[in-house]
Amino acid sequence: MKLKCVYMRGGTSKAVFFHKKDLPEDVAIWPKLFMKVMGTPDSKQIDGMGGAAQITSKIAVVAPSEQPDCDVDYTFFQVGIEEPIVADNLNCGNISCAVGPFAVDEGLVTAEEPVTVVRVYNTNTRKVIEEHIPVKSGKALTKGVASIMGVPGTGAGMDIFFEKPGGAATGKLFPTGNVLDILEPEGYPSVEATLIDCSNPVMILASKNLGLKGSEIEPFLSDKELLTHIESIRSAAAVKFGFVEQAKDATEQSLAAPKVAVISRPHDYKGSDGNMILKEDMDICSRIISVGAFHKTHPITSGIAIAAAASIPGTVAWNLIGENWDHKTLKIGHPYGILPIKIVMDGDTVAKAGTIRTARRIMDGYIYIEEE
Repeated sequence: MKLKCVYMRGGTSKAVFFHKKDLPEDVAIWPKLFMKVMGTPDSKQIDGMGGAAQITSKIAVVAPSEQPDCDVDYTFFQVGIEEPIVADNLNCGNISCAVGPFAVDEGLVTAEEPVTVVRVYNTNTRKVIEEHIPVKSGKALTKGVASIMGVPGTGAGMDIFFEKPGGAATGKLFPTGNVLDILEPEGYPSVEATLIDCSNPVMILASKNLGLKGSEIEPFLSDKELLTHIESIRSAAAVKFGFVEQAKDATEQSLAAPKVAVISRPHDYKGSDGNMILKEDMDICSRIISVGAFHKTHPITSGIAIAAAASIPGTVAWNLIGENWDHKTLKIGHPYGILPIKIVMDGDTVAKAGTIRTARRIMDGYIYIEEE
């Protein structure tokens, strides 16, 4: 079997993009198909397009929108690496920012210079993303001077905004009704956490509760005991979110949600590329755990959740930094640098939030799937 596809970088992630019309009509076979596309399950993903990392084991499916105020519908799939799972209950902010350029280049929207506004409906979260795509000669512009941490060189900067991102998975910004919850993970001490659903469901922990400074980088963050500890806390949170009935089922049934944000006050540290990342350039330091492993950079959606929490008194984030930022743009320190998240609050409601990203088409053609 061969399927037409496009391989794209969006922000600090990469995904295989499909037109929905080019996929089998039976969506029940998509998960098995997507695992073959990525080469899952295999720690190297050697027989597929996956790059043996969460940030490169992703699928996007795009179609003309069925929503009256949007241009395209987009569904995101996170494919496991060693685990034979395909999660469709969350979104990826970095891949979201490649949807607009894909829509322009594929003729799904009318290209207008110098900027084409593409309204994207994310079917996973039932939320709208507005993308401002630089355009030249009818195609999405890739060359430019915008630089984002975690991507070498520069590209054409685009503004991306998530509209009313609260309650993306559960319908509530704080699913438990609390800005601070006490979790009781099996085999470990109880811990304070903020459980927030904003663009994606995220459990926010203070790094000190894990015995961490908060600025650690690989390989220390691959410590199996640490990840087991975090997963035990995350499993307790999954129950509070309502994703599973029992914590023991969370790893198997809801590994992708919630994500985990381990945050701390700003620190100086040497980034994954060897460059120094300075505390004066950030408002907060964050490390993300997604699908059982530490994220090599930082998801936009998790950044939005942290920025929302940092805007609301009583949360773990507020209790760390409170008024010590401008409440307009939260600068988040991650393993490769700084992720700025612009946020607009309407009281305790997030009106919109976003950032600047770059994206580009890497290749297009056909992917070949060995049929059983």
